[in-house]
Amino acid sequence: MAAEILTYLRIIKKRWWLIVLLFVVTTAVILLNSLREKPVYQAYVRLQVIAPESQEVSLFSTTRASSADEEIVAVQVQFDAALHSYYVAWQTINDLNLGVTAAEMLEGLAVSAEEEFLHVTFKADNPMDVEAIATRHVENAFRYYAQVRAKSASVALQFIQEQLLDEEEALTAAQGNLLTFKINHNLDSLSREILSIQDQLRDLRLLRARLTADREREQAVGDKYREEAAKADPDNPTRDYATMAIEQDAVVAGILAQEAQYDKLIDEQKARLEELLKLSTEYDTLVRDVTRSGSNYSFLADKETEAKLKEKQATNVSFIQIVEPARMPDRPQASTTPKMLAVGALLSLIAGVILTFVLEFMSGLLSSARSAAAARPAGEGRS
Repeated sequence: MAAEILTYLRIIKKRWWLIVLLFVVTTAVILLNSLREKPVYQAYVRLQVIAPESQEVSLFSTTRASSADEEIVAVQVQFDAALHSYYVAWQTINDLNLGVTAAEMLEGLAVSAEEEFLHVTFKADNPMDVEAIATRHVENAFRYYAQVRAKSASVALQFIQEQLLDEEEALTAAQGNLLTFKINHNLDSLSREILSIQDQLRDLRLLRARLTADREREQAVGDKYREEAAKADPDNPTRDYATMAIEQDAVVAGILAQEAQYDKLIDEQKARLEELLKLSTEYDTLVRDVTRSGSNYSFLADKETEAKLKEKQATNVSFIQIVEPARMPDRPQASTTPKMLAVGALLSLIAGVILTFVLEFMSGLLSSARSAAAARPAGEGRS
């Protein structure tokens, strides 16, 4: 083991200059780059995300609600995408008149999440620029994210408003058809009209029955008078039953005339009732159309209000709050040159040692090949 170590040390000693050369070149390159490197300033914005309300406008059924943690993570992911959007980056560049590309600006952006918090960090070589970039870019990301988030509610609102116009036309047409029907048939409510006629028929039949009872009673009195007139002595009449019977017949005739009038009224009301009953199917259809159209219109009107509120809520983005705004950094970030120098020096030493052994190995192979080539002609001559 000791012999092997001595062998390795001799190899390293033999080509020490190569190791030193790699070390010097590496450290020199790192030092030159550090001299040309501009100071880096960092601005930091801390955001807090609370669970937002869903922006979906449910028309037919309620969607499954996500948990608060899932909603927070979804918002963090979506807002992170807004921060890394080239569209938002170009807005920030145009607002601040920065002489960089979107890709170059976004190279200095770093976003990380911690529970409900988002940490947004920007790096630049100017302390004023980095504060302005961090503040403006987060504001632009807010606006962009609000537009994207409100898109579903806006699309739903547009669709609902189109359907609302169609349903309003349908409701107007249904109400017009029902009004025309009422005017043509001289009625307001068919059901109330039918009930009214049924009540009138009931009253008329009751009065008709009373007239019949009165007529029968008066008829009986007239018959009794005639019987008395037949029994009476014509030479010495005590009462003129014949005249009384005639008068009673006149009363009965008057009641019969009234009965005939009531029969006519009953027949008219029965005919009117039959006419109305025949209209029930058409009337019910028209009322059903008005009711259905009115219900659909009210439903869509409620959904329109909901969609408007959802759209307004989405554009507000109040569920993302800036907890710590960006501030102008007091000093640049600590230089990474010492760390890079240490890593580069160590890697150059390791690479130099490895290269030394590789060269030693290749040198040994080359020497062996030359010895074999030199020994081959002598062996062939002896044979």
